Amino acid sequence: MVDAKSMNLNELSAATRENLKALGYGKRTICMVNSIWRDLAQFLGNRSESPFVPTYGLEYLHERINYPECLQRKLTPDERDYIRAVRMLTSFQESGEVPEALRRNRSKWYEPVKDIRNRYIQHCEEIYNTHATRRSRIAAADRFTRIVVVNKQTAWEDISAKTISEYAMGLAEYAKATVEVHLRGLRYFLQFLYDEGIVKRDLTESVPKMCCSTGERIPHMLSTEQVNTLLKSIDRGNPIGKRNYAILVMAACLGMRDSDITNLKFENVNWERSTISFFQKKTNIFLTLPLLPIVGEATIDYLKNGRPQTDSKYIFVKHRPPFHQAVSFYAVMRAVLENSGINLAGNFSKGLHILRHTLASELIRQGESYNTVSTILGHASIGSTNTYTHIDVDGLFKCALELTEVTDYGL
Repeated sequence: MVDAKSMNLNELSAATRENLKALGYGKRTICMVNSIWRDLAQFLGNRSESPFVPTYGLEYLHERINYPECLQRKLTPDERDYIRAVRMLTSFQESGEVPEALRRNRSKWYEPVKDIRNRYIQHCEEIYNTHATRRSRIAAADRFTRIVVVNKQTAWEDISAKTISEYAMGLAEYAKATVEVHLRGLRYFLQFLYDEGIVKRDLTESVPKMCCSTGERIPHMLSTEQVNTLLKSIDRGNPIGKRNYAILVMAACLGMRDSDITNLKFENVNWERSTISFFQKKTNIFLTLPLLPIVGEATIDYLKNGRPQTDSKYIFVKHRPPFHQAVSFYAVMRAVLENSGINLAGNFSKGLHILRHTLASELIRQGESYNTVSTILGHASIGSTNTYTHIDVDGLFKCALELTEVTDYGL
């Protein structure tokens, strides 16, 4: 048998891949590390033909994710994938096997739970047209199954109205809109269980009903100082930092939703007219926004100096091979918030939407009409904008319309 320490990258990655298969790693994980290993081979060039040494991996991580400096804050999912893929190679080279510690924790779906879950996923794929709806329905079913069936070991046939009531009580800490979405998803799941003969009674009527007016919920906001602190905390000296800065500036200055930023394509930006035009994913309303200088400059810096070489039609992509479109930037916003040192007490939203709320509230505080703000945010109705009238104007934080341009790129 060839000593792993004398293997070149191609030989080492092939041997490590076989070990992953033997250990039962999923196809998705193997595909992910394969993509990163191919990118590593391109990075090494001719050195990939010589025996692989750990320092090669460290050089690669430093180039791609600014390792080890990135360890001083919470890592993004992409960054963890890079580190994980390289550690798999070095661990296999050292011991001949990928250790258990590098396996991600997964939800354990035991039989017959796993079979029922797979059937429900197939059911959702057949009847729901949009990915968002399917994901919402499956997430609600997964949460109920994990808590009631897996953790509490309740048999399917023993699920009762009392079981559902106790489960619903456990949702009390969440926002009303979140609870309503979960309970709606639970009704669909219970209907499926009854139709399939898995439960004996139709328990859909046992699920509590909630009437959630979105206008009653007070949006979370940041102050102008906090927004500036947030942006200044981003290390723009590396590709991921350039991407994250451009994303947050776009959300803070234009109020764009997470889903619209992830779906933004090159064809949506008119550089000559300095506009961004797109159909909003949530409302399907066509919206044209001004490409403000701070937004345009941050985007250009990312495209020229940070974006990976890829044929993707999307502006913002994942920073790990094969550099596909990102699904969401919630994790990015959460990581930047934590790294910034901004303390958000309580059940505070940590997604990009907080920047959208901040912009809307500041526009209203400055005297803009509801119609104008509704147009800027692309609301389907002015009722959505009225949410911000419930806020005490004297207690409003000033926000992102007067953002300080960050010129220190951390280089």
